[in-house]
Amino acid sequence: MSGLEPFGPGSAWLAVRDRTQADVAEALGLTDGRAADPGDAAAAGTRTVILPPLPGVGGSWTLAVGDRLARTSPRRLETLAAMLGTEVQLHDALAADDAPEVLRRAAAGSIDPSTLAGPYRGNVLLFHDVDEGPPPREQVKTPSRTPWLWTRLTRRRATIAPRDDT
Repeated sequence: MSGLEPFGPGSAWLAVRDRTQADVAEALGLTDGRAADPGDAAAAGTRTVILPPLPGVGGSWTLAVGDRLARTSPRRLETLAAMLGTEVQLHDALAADDAPEVLRRAAAGSIDPSTLAGPYRGNVLLFHDVDEGPPPREQVKTPSRTPWLWTRLTRRRATIAPRDDT
C-alpha cells in the first residue's frame, strides 16, 4: 500500500467506472506499462498513468491521467464506453478555460483527484506513450502479389512440356 499524489489543474484524465487497470490500458491501446512510485507517476509529463480502482460516486473508478488524453473527442469517448461496457468520463483541465469547474464536475460525477490522499491498494501503472503521428493523407498502396503468382504459374507450366514418345 502506498500514498496517492493529488493532481487536477493542468492535467486531463479519464474516469472509468468499475473496470481494472488492465481493461483501461487495453482500451486505450497502451502496452509495456510498469509499476511506478506515485510521485514519479505524477511528474511523468507526456506519459499516461493509470491509477488502481478507487472508491468514488456510484462505484469504483479507474483514472487514466495524461496530457495525450486532452481534447479526446466525444466519438472516442463513446467508443471507449462501448468497448469497456461502462461509463467513461473525460475531465480535461488542459483544454478548459475553467479548471475549477472541471474539478467540480469530476467530484460530482466520480472522483475529485485534487483530494486524493492516504493509502490505496495496488500499483500505479506508468505507460510510455508512442506518438505515431497523424495518419497518411492518401491510402497506402500495397503491391499486388497477383503478377508474381502468375509468373510463377506460367513459368511452371512452360517447364512441364508434353513428352514426345515417337
